[in-house]
Amino acid sequence: MNSKRATILFLSVLLLIVVALAYFITHSFLRPVAFAIILAVVFHPLHEHMLRWTRQRANVAALMSTLALLVVFGVPVVIIALVSANEALAVGHYLSRKSAEPGGLTGLVMGVVAQPLHLVGRWVDLTKFDISTIVRSNIQKLSVWTFSFGAAVLGNFARTIGSFFITLVVLFFLFRDGKQWAHRAGTLMPLSSAQVERLYGNIADTIVANVYGILSVGVAQGLLVGIAFRIVDIPSSLLLGLAAAFASIIPVVGSAVVWGGAAIYFLVTGSIGKGIFLLVWGTVVVSTIDNIIRPWVVSGRVELHPMVLLFFILGGVEAFGFLGLFLGPVVASVLSALFQMLREELGASAHSPATVDP
Repeated sequence: MNSKRATILFLSVLLLIVVALAYFITHSFLRPVAFAIILAVVFHPLHEHMLRWTRQRANVAALMSTLALLVVFGVPVVIIALVSANEALAVGHYLSRKSAEPGGLTGLVMGVVAQPLHLVGRWVDLTKFDISTIVRSNIQKLSVWTFSFGAAVLGNFARTIGSFFITLVVLFFLFRDGKQWAHRAGTLMPLSSAQVERLYGNIADTIVANVYGILSVGVAQGLLVGIAFRIVDIPSSLLLGLAAAFASIIPVVGSAVVWGGAAIYFLVTGSIGKGIFLLVWGTVVVSTIDNIIRPWVVSGRVELHPMVLLFFILGGVEAFGFLGLFLGPVVASVLSALFQMLREELGASAHSPATVDP
């Protein structure tokens, strides 16, 4: 008969193998599942209200909570994605057409930079550089990039809809059964109930704080973009500022989809001053406000230094895209909580009275 130790070892190895196979089979669904968990944590109070309103009918409450999030978030995100893709394709077509015209954008840009280049040429020898070729090459790259962005959004639209549907299905079951699953997972951890509750609390607080950070950044960027558009006298500056606020959640480009497109439009249509103003305002003010507000808001709810949060947010975005906005701070918060728990356990062990064998 196998000893208990051999049985435990066999089960542990078998469990690792099965977990690896499970990851291999389901890894393509991990992102929508992660988004569903984030939404379930953030909107748990909404679901609790739905439970009270439906008199604790779990299925009905979960369905209503899920449909509410679909209407509030799903529809606007789809509309913004389609509009951004179409605008990017339109800009790409425009840049390609203008570049092909005699003189075109290259002549326009060269006319704008001629005076600054003349001043720089007094101290630097610019004859080694073919400025016209460099400008033409970068305009072509910009055109290709806008085409690629629009095509990528439209090409991945079906996949995005599929992932969103999976997120909604998982979200429904999390609303309905999430508490029981969390309790069962906690019983598998070799931690006290207070430690499990503390760990869950850290994760939930970090996720909610990050949502507050995203909303704060969206409001700030939308307001700043709206002010800039008002200054350059763009019609519907309020509506475009709202679009910039929604676009701020897009990884990498963010609200630059809005103010960058407007800046390019002004530059290619000859309003050079307005275009340069929007580029400087967007790059220096709008884009940098994200790195100030988000860590400050999150650190107000989570006991982590803003600089640490900034590194984890930026690293999370680089590693996981939009999902990294949440995973980065969550990892930082859990890491801090685990270190603190370990220090408490070691301190308790050090101060516990030594036992003497009889």
